[in-house]
Amino acid sequence: MITRPLTRPQSLLRFAVNHTSCASRSQSQRWAHSVPEDWNQRKIPTFQNLKKPQVFAKYGVPGFLSKETFEQTYEQYIKYLADQLNEFTAGTADEFTSAADLHDQCSHLPARAALYNHAAMALHTQFFFESLSHIPTSMQPREPGILMQNNLKEDNISLEQLRTEFLETAEAMFGNGFVWLMKPKSLGGLTILATYNAGSPWSRGSPRRDNRDMANHDFRQITRDIQEGNQNAGAYGNHSHNRALHYEGTLQDAEPILCVNMWQHQWLPDYGMFGRKAYLKAWWDTIDWQVVENKISLFEINEGSRSRSNNITSVLETASRRQHSLR
Repeated sequence: MITRPLTRPQSLLRFAVNHTSCASRSQSQRWAHSVPEDWNQRKIPTFQNLKKPQVFAKYGVPGFLSKETFEQTYEQYIKYLADQLNEFTAGTADEFTSAADLHDQCSHLPARAALYNHAAMALHTQFFFESLSHIPTSMQPREPGILMQNNLKEDNISLEQLRTEFLETAEAMFGNGFVWLMKPKSLGGLTILATYNAGSPWSRGSPRRDNRDMANHDFRQITRDIQEGNQNAGAYGNHSHNRALHYEGTLQDAEPILCVNMWQHQWLPDYGMFGRKAYLKAWWDTIDWQVVENKISLFEINEGSRSRSNNITSVLETASRRQHSLR
């Protein structure tokens, strides 16, 4: 059964890092963008013979995003995020720290919110694009792999039911963010999770462990409560330790295996102000289920170890400026 957690999505500011998969810190660039040198020599390209970066750079994402939108929301946006991180960390102890590590270290430090937000958006944007197929649906049917099918069977739901639930959740999302399909270590237990703005789905790092949206709280009143000693009113009062423990464990053992980007800059250019539903339908038809299958395989084999695929860990490596590409 697909379930939605009680914890508010905004509170899941946490992340996992596979330190062993990061490249040497001696590399000179965080990332940069490049198109294969032989691209312009291809007169009649065949999709099956081209890799994702080649197809996306030349055509956009077939059946989903235009070339211009891909350039703006992936190539230019990722470069902007990297440049910002480089500028923020230049000459500091974090100059050679990976975006993933910055995400972990800064997620609950208000003074370093800019570092966290830029690092998180780079990770989430990469995760979104790597799960898109570069081969049109007419040339390659979209079918989930055996591992995904087994999880659906364990949850007693069909792929169509998952699609309906996922797209309805995304369409109902009010504001910018991402919607994720989460996978626990055990078979089945698929969960749909919405995170807002730069909130992350990863369970490791430093979980906030609370269900309150602090954007809806009056900080002046909170300050007065603390000064007046009201923070311990009751075992599960608003500021008690036990209240946080009440929410501990939500999605702690789950990893994301799929996500859709619901930031307006992603869908507005090609689909217009009222095109979110069309955008979501086109996205579902563009999912690269083999990538999803690989994520499930990594997670289940490693019993919950960090499931980010190699092209994320190779992109968001240590160093201040680094090369990257979709693989």
